Amino acid sequence: MTSSALRQALAAAADGRCLSPFEAMALVECEDLGALTALAEAICRAGHGTRVSFSKKVFIPLTKLCRDVCHYCTFARAPSESEPHYLSPEAVLDIARRGQAAGCKEALFTLGDQPELRYSAAQAALRQFGAASTLEYLERSAALVLKETSLLPHLNPGVMDEAWLMRLRKVSVSQGIMLETASERLSRRGGPHFGSPDKLPAVRLATLEAAGRARVPFTTGILIGIGETRAERIEALLALRDVHERHGHIQ
Repeated sequence: MTSSALRQALAAAADGRCLSPFEAMALVECEDLGALTALAEAICRAGHGTRVSFSKKVFIPLTKLCRDVCHYCTFARAPSESEPHYLSPEAVLDIARRGQAAGCKEALFTLGDQPELRYSAAQAALRQFGAASTLEYLERSAALVLKETSLLPHLNPGVMDEAWLMRLRKVSVSQGIMLETASERLSRRGGPHFGSPDKLPAVRLATLEAAGRARVPFTTGILIGIGETRAERIEALLALRDVHERHGHIQ
């Protein structure tokens, strides 16, 4: 039997109304995935039609070092002598220029979270470039791309405070951080975020709040399939909605 709370939630969604937290959490009960996805499609089409937009971007992996050890990650790696710990300015510009020649409009900087706090090799590499931190080197690299190419930098450096968000705003058109999850459970021993201090939900939500105060256009989202429950997915989406309702900066 479908509960009255679930029926209320589905009716609210079908009417195009914003679900209350109570209504949203009632969706946990829905076992008819086909009905749920059909309703989601109808809402999407009502809001956006069949048009799909995308950004022509080139990825610039400034560094693959990271101080976190997320157990599903295929991007980060430990320091290796077989490849540089950070892209050089020349390598950054080479990637950006090739992206520009291919018709890209955006330079998406991807990198690990503050690897110099974990690896002495990262500290040494940054010193060679005259930078005190990964964020400072990112700031310099984004400014270089902005000056030397027509590409618009978008930055995903991880956890930041408001001061760094403001600094990086001067050399980028937007920034971002994935909330990933609002579940503290997934940061406990045995969870995918155990040993990853930058993946604590409160820490990442603080960055999203700081970005809102700094009026930085921001991208974010959640991860699916890292051990979370449906209820935890909904809780994460509600947390993102709350931040956006306060600041209006999530795009």
